[in-house]
Amino acid sequence: MKSILFYLPSVGSHGQITRGMSGRNHQNYQNMLWQLGHQAQAADEMGYWGLCFTEHHFHIEGFEVSNNPIMLGLYLAMRTRHIRVGQMANVLPVHNPLRLAEDLAMLDHMTRGRVFVGVARGSQKRWAEVMGQVYGIGSALSDASAADQRNRELFEEHWEIIKKAWTRDTFSHHGPTWTIPPAGVNFPYDAARRYGRGLAADGSVTEIGIAPQPYQKPYPPVFQPFSFSEETFRFCAREGIVPVVLNTDDQIIARLLDVYQQEAEAAGHGQLKRGQRVGVMRDVLVSRDADTAHRWARCGGGFIFEHWFGPMGYSECLRRIGETGRIEADYDTLVERGLEWVGTPDDINRMIEQMVTLHEPEYLLQCQYSGLIPHDVQMRSLELWATEIAPNWL
Repeated sequence: MKSILFYLPSVGSHGQITRGMSGRNHQNYQNMLWQLGHQAQAADEMGYWGLCFTEHHFHIEGFEVSNNPIMLGLYLAMRTRHIRVGQMANVLPVHNPLRLAEDLAMLDHMTRGRVFVGVARGSQKRWAEVMGQVYGIGSALSDASAADQRNRELFEEHWEIIKKAWTRDTFSHHGPTWTIPPAGVNFPYDAARRYGRGLAADGSVTEIGIAPQPYQKPYPPVFQPFSFSEETFRFCAREGIVPVVLNTDDQIIARLLDVYQQEAEAAGHGQLKRGQRVGVMRDVLVSRDADTAHRWARCGGGFIFEHWFGPMGYSECLRRIGETGRIEADYDTLVERGLEWVGTPDDINRMIEQMVTLHEPEYLLQCQYSGLIPHDVQMRSLELWATEIAPNWL
């Protein structure tokens, strides 16, 4: 498995966040950047495959203060040499797809091809409905409603535009939302006609292109977190995108992997091995003492899941097939359902053995709660993973 550190950087410690408005504290943000820099450098030296950040906005509470994962990736890429940097993910429906294609291509060049890209539909209503209003969309609820269908339509159109921008010298696009270029654009300059492309004889613009295109060809590896539905897995399989599974029920995971493998082969991507081009996400914290690991994990994933993710509906990832009723989002339930890979190196090795035996995922996304979990505890966890766990599964 390839290990990817997935940061949901908290601005402030557990105590500072519970006092309120921690995200607005400048020193807290500086502390977060300092910790991330040191952890990224350590992970780079230890051989981790990649690190990445989510995209969320307006988090004055201090949770997931990661409003621009591209800039955070560049910040850490300039402090490292080998580790890849990515986003989990860019929420496509709220972005201008041309601008996003350009920004990601620039990042790929600035890192000499160390970029991987994440794409998502967006789940948090507060910021998605504010920032998506220009396109008339809100958050993705996966409920087949008209709003959900509109979100998916725009997501897929933006992805199509980004791919065209990355892979064609010049291109045009005519979709439900975008016409590129719009009719009537005139650019009657001899230099553009002589040294470029995409102009008719009368100077009207017929196609556009971006510069630069990505450093990696045809473009960087692409991931889609967090994938629940068969529809998403079919889309990812057709597009060659790596879906990241959040479910904890082995039957559900197995079914989704079967769907992905069948759809990818039907789309002409060749015969895939079980789990190839698929990722799984788990909260990870390693310590010499299991009780110590669980004590800190309660302050990290346990705290944020109970007070943040669970009320937003993410506790559905814990549901078993056929189970009805409310799913608790407390830490003990997270452990019992298998979302928490927390404990000693021996504990974690046994958890990975079960996952690999059943599913063989190519990527493991390790959720990291910097700020909520002290820096020294996280640094020790990174070291124990790299020295006593990763060598068993490379």
